[in-house]
Amino acid sequence: MSWRDRPYSDPESDYGRPEIRIQFRRPGTGVGWIIVLNVVVFFLDLVLQSAFRLNIDRVFGLSLDGILHFMIWQPVTYMFLHGGVMHLLINMLLIYVCGTEFERAFGTRRLLRFYFICGIVGGFAFLGLALARPDFSRDYLIGASGAGYGLLMAAVIFFPHIQVVLFIIPMPIRVFGLIVAAMLLFQALSPEGIENLGGEVCHVAGAVTALLVFRFWGMTPRVSIGGFEGIPVGRAAGWFRRGFRAGAWERRRKRHAEEEARVDQILAKVREHGLQSLSRSEKKTLAEATRRQQERDRQVDRANRL
Repeated sequence: MSWRDRPYSDPESDYGRPEIRIQFRRPGTGVGWIIVLNVVVFFLDLVLQSAFRLNIDRVFGLSLDGILHFMIWQPVTYMFLHGGVMHLLINMLLIYVCGTEFERAFGTRRLLRFYFICGIVGGFAFLGLALARPDFSRDYLIGASGAGYGLLMAAVIFFPHIQVVLFIIPMPIRVFGLIVAAMLLFQALSPEGIENLGGEVCHVAGAVTALLVFRFWGMTPRVSIGGFEGIPVGRAAGWFRRGFRAGAWERRRKRHAEEEARVDQILAKVREHGLQSLSRSEKKTLAEATRRQQERDRQVDRANRL
């Protein structure tokens, strides 16, 4: 067989040609509802401003003045308001890209807890800035960036395979995270200072909160520099004492292993003595394990379909 008989010798063949494939995953339930709510609130805000000249940002955006007037809903509601189309688009893309992987790996409930914890703590950091700088007391904070930066931190740590496109240049999510951090550092060191100081404080607080949440969940990342062995971030920083509560992630894995062992025992009993030999509790355990496995399969299927 000569080289002329091979597929790559045909100039009309597509064999060996470079290919760029762009694929969009279907977001999970949690990410989908977060995006839908943000978009609906954005257009509702536009309608109220144009038709009735009502500015809801002062009521539902986060400000120290609002909190002092007992608008206690603001630490949550500010995350669903945005100042323009680009502000909304960038935040929703960040939530979609990073949140979809997070929800697929850790589940909807954990995603929602993580999202709101990072966003609320980011809002409280802004309130702390307003307490330290009285000129910020009447300024209000809007946007989901605090929670978004928490998801970005999660993606940098747990999902390095994510690729993003910045100015038509594809890059790994960790490179993108370094660029974001470098831009913030450059602003901080420049003579003009940080232009959007309140927003950046919220961003940094959301990212740092993500690390603290992972430490609380027992999912502390390890930092590896060159040939040195990885060191847990929590231990390196000295933030938490040794022997802190066991992580929820380890407990979940342990429960899952125990459940699988129990199901294996029940299935072995069925093979030997038949289904009629099972007790009521064993049938219930088998049914619950089947239901949970079917739910996990459905979540994976939803994440893989376009």
